[in-house]
Amino acid sequence: MKTYQALIKRELLEHRGAFLYAPVILLAALFLLTITGLVFEDPDISISSNVGLAGKQLYQIALAGVFALWSAYLLIALFFYFADSFSADRRNNSLLFWKSMPQSDLKVLTSKALAGITIFPALLLAFAMITGLLVYLVSFLVVAKMPYISMVGPIDMLSSWIQMGVAGLVFFVLNILWYAPLLGWVAGLSTLFQRWSIPLAFLIPGAVVLVERLTNLGAVNPSQPFADLIAYRLDSSMLDENVVVKMLTSDGFSAFGLIAEMTGALNWFDMAVGLAFASVVVFLASEYRRRRIDA
Repeated sequence: MKTYQALIKRELLEHRGAFLYAPVILLAALFLLTITGLVFEDPDISISSNVGLAGKQLYQIALAGVFALWSAYLLIALFFYFADSFSADRRNNSLLFWKSMPQSDLKVLTSKALAGITIFPALLLAFAMITGLLVYLVSFLVVAKMPYISMVGPIDMLSSWIQMGVAGLVFFVLNILWYAPLLGWVAGLSTLFQRWSIPLAFLIPGAVVLVERLTNLGAVNPSQPFADLIAYRLDSSMLDENVVVKMLTSDGFSAFGLIAEMTGALNWFDMAVGLAFASVVVFLASEYRRRRIDA
């Protein structure tokens, strides 16, 4: 266990730019821009001043948007992380150092995968929670500029913040597990082709889809199983937007209701197949590294 902790800590040190420094800079910049815009500009929103908007519901919607945006950032960052981490030590010759240690290639690559699905999502979840607190601070200026919006109380704010944090945690985890085969795909390509893994991750599936379409020219109902599989895997519609909006705008919002909606809409069998694929890729990548260095 201590070995894995050391290896995962190494991943954090080597990739802290994308998962620590960049989020801090991004969050600070957005916060300052928002504050500046509210202080020095008058928002032009075409809502009648006679319409009272509930602060609690607006805060819940804002929190949902915050977690959705940070989740998108996490997936993009993880894509580039897996496209780089499985081959980064080959570029600076540190792979020879790790081969001299009593650690197998499987353990090293597993630690990289574990870092990608544990510590990095945890960091961005923390940033999402911090953003939620900053949104509450900004809401004081929003209410001052737009008095027809009611201010959410501290107790309601804390309740919504905690419940959205719990739901956001589950959302992060399910998103990562659902997209695990795509992350495993680019990681496997990184082991073979290093920096070419990013374009190849798109070019190879695109070529297969193109071949499928060319072989089905003129067909009334063309069979495109690979294209359908890619489209299905890229579709992250775990949530019905209408149901989510209804939950967020209700007084009795519950994180457990949102979690039940997410877990109920998920195809668990397909998720298990995707995780199995990603696990096989990590194993094959470790075997390739072992045999390539030993050769």
